[in-house]
Amino acid sequence: MHRQALYSELARYYDKIYWSKDYQQEVAFVLKALERNGVKGRRVLDVATGTGGHARILAAKGFEVTGVDISEDVLRIAQSKVKGNSKFVKGDMRNLGAVGLDGGFDAATCLFSSISYNLNVGELKLTLRGIYDQLREGGVVVFDTHFTKEDFMDGYRGEDIFDDGRVFGARLSISKRDGDVGQVSFSYLIKDGGKTLVLRNDVHKFGLFDPEDFLKTMGEVGFVDANAFLDWKFEKTRSNRKFRDVVFAGRKPGREE
Repeated sequence: MHRQALYSELARYYDKIYWSKDYQQEVAFVLKALERNGVKGRRVLDVATGTGGHARILAAKGFEVTGVDISEDVLRIAQSKVKGNSKFVKGDMRNLGAVGLDGGFDAATCLFSSISYNLNVGELKLTLRGIYDQLREGGVVVFDTHFTKEDFMDGYRGEDIFDDGRVFGARLSISKRDGDVGQVSFSYLIKDGGKTLVLRNDVHKFGLFDPEDFLKTMGEVGFVDANAFLDWKFEKTRSNRKFRDVVFAGRKPGREE
């Protein structure tokens, strides 16, 4: 199946596949990051917004949300389900300057490991520089990744089941490492009413960085007070177990800094 057709088929099932994702917890972390940095403004740029899971919660809390994503299919879903003061535009996170945004955002997010679609430091810097330019002075960025150089599991195989009473499906995944790039290939079997879909070769590639690489790049584009946290908690001490997500937060300096 052509990749664009594959995305079109999967977009409608995205929220069903990821039914267990805790968007509330992640938005709570973002709000705490804003509070800790004294941000009182309500304009948020949600980069790689997907189907708008985070944007919906933010908009419901009174934030003015602008979502950007490269896929028109997921943007249509986001637009249909996010109420409140929000808009969604197509764009590549590596070239936010071409999207036609007006800047002045109080906060920017790039969540659900989307930052890892940058395959090398050059791409990562383009994305973070674009986010930096869209923030007002004192604005905060929050992003996360599940994929780090140390913890990416080469050869990992996973199976997931989703069932909402109408749509039932299974997703199989296998991970493969090629140097500093991780690849995860998904296959799906989905039963939707009287229709059965078999989707193969949904391949995602991720740049594998150390947390220090992210922090260094944040500093190089101008962010200050950059820190890495574990599993959506404001804790810097690493636990003995494999953690789920590394979350990064930083701030664009004010005029007098």
